[in-house]
Formats: sequence, structure tokens, C-alpha cells
Amino acid sequence: MFKKRLNKNRHRSIIVAKGRCYWVYAYLFAKKDRANIDEDELGAFRKLADLYGAKTDVEIEKELKAKELVEICNDRDA
Repeated sequence: MFKKRLNKNRHRSIIVAKGRCYWVYAYLFAKKDRANIDEDELGAFRKLADLYGAKTDVEIEKELKAKELVEICNDRDA
């Protein structure tokens, strides 16, 4: 799980990762609206990271096809 700064440090995103294969942007917030997430949210995001860590490639593909996830491609064709 990572916190990434975006948009010239004006926004933050919470990212959960699955074995360095999938990076899931789980939450985006403006720095001006809140400084950080709280401990309860951190715990929930850690649980979400564990859930994604246990997903198979087939499950991820199924969620993409059902549009439960949206793939964002960088420097490659989708």
C-alpha cells in the first residue's frame, strides 16, 4: 500500500498493489481538503490491499470486463 502525491503535490492517492503486477487507485483526495487519512481508514485500506493480494489474474480480468475496475495504461496499448 502506498500514498502517492499527484498534480504538483496538490492531491494524494491511496494505492494498493498486488505483487507488483496490479496497482489499484483506491482513494483520491485534495491536500487542501484533508491532511491525511485516519488510522481506521488506514486499517481498511490495508484489508483492501490484502483482498487484492489474494485475487487471481482471472478474477482481475473478470472485474475489468464487468467494469468493476477500470484499467489505466501508461506507455502501452490496452
